[in-house]
Amino acid sequence: MSKTIKVGGVGKSPLIEKVNRLNAISSQLDAAAVLEQKVFQSEQAKAQDRLNKRNQIIKDFGISFQSRG
Repeated sequence: MSKTIKVGGVGKSPLIEKVNRLNAISSQLDAAAVLEQKVFQSEQAKAQDRLNKRNQIIKDFGISFQSRG
């Protein structure tokens, strides 16, 4: 149902117009979902890289965040 439906007659069928609008909305939502997935996947990878770098710095310099009390 991702293709536009056309009639051979004169005028427009309200049902066909509604189906075409729903298909367009569905396509836009699918595209948005794909973009959202790509953005968050790359952000998660960057966040993991930053965390790994911070952990390496903590390990290299012997930093402890525990209280010494």
